[in-house]
Amino acid sequence: EEMIAARRESGWRRGMGDSLLLAWRNLLRLSRTPAVVVSVLLFPAIFLSGFLVIGQRLMAAQGVDYIQYLVPIINLQAMFFAGLSSALLLTKDMQTGMMQRCRAMPISRAAVLGGLVLAYLVRGLFATLILLALALVYGFRFQAGLLGLLGYFFLVLLFTAVCIAGYGALALKLRRPALVDAVSIVPYAPLLLLSNGFSPAENFPGWLQPIVRYQPVSVTCDALRSLSSASPELLPVLSSLLWLTAALVGLGAWAIHLYRNLS
Repeated sequence: EEMIAARRESGWRRGMGDSLLLAWRNLLRLSRTPAVVVSVLLFPAIFLSGFLVIGQRLMAAQGVDYIQYLVPIINLQAMFFAGLSSALLLTKDMQTGMMQRCRAMPISRAAVLGGLVLAYLVRGLFATLILLALALVYGFRFQAGLLGLLGYFFLVLLFTAVCIAGYGALALKLRRPALVDAVSIVPYAPLLLLSNGFSPAENFPGWLQPIVRYQPVSVTCDALRSLSSASPELLPVLSSLLWLTAALVGLGAWAIHLYRNLS
């Protein structure tokens, strides 16, 4: 413990280099886990196809082009799953002693969490590309051009980082895979189901509509829809950036605090 306290591995170059090394290690683990490969390839496709079959006629009656409306929430849902997967990987590292080894090695203290975030951002990127490829088959179109496409990917990856930070903090707090898996539904259910992702806010009870309309998942869905439309609007994008940046700073600080205080 004295040796760990005495060393000072700092500097952004050292932190980035060590984070990339651990990110590569995490990516190798993910590529060798069949459940991860299946979730990246199949889950977004299954959810997109299922909700589209169930809700397309109903939403068309309300004047909603459902494929354009639905893709953002399916994308964000996949990022929630990525965050949960990152938390389970983190708790397994704690149980196997890998976390303690990293804390004892002369590497940047930011590398463990940084490597986790980078690896799952790559996973999120691949999941998004696969989802959008399928969505194009169903008729989804990016009407805002290249800038809209780049903005879409940026917001999705920022949302992914928020999910990883939040679920990472949960893992560092609970420290057991089974408990993390059981509690993971707590943030997932209200944020996705009580959002305008699957259905417009007007379809919810009146007293619930303000919550549905202004919570972070709804705001980000609005931003992603705007970025893929023919006439993108700046306000939804700025609102989403504000929400996600604040969440990333808060959850990231909490995760770093918990990591530094691991015993």
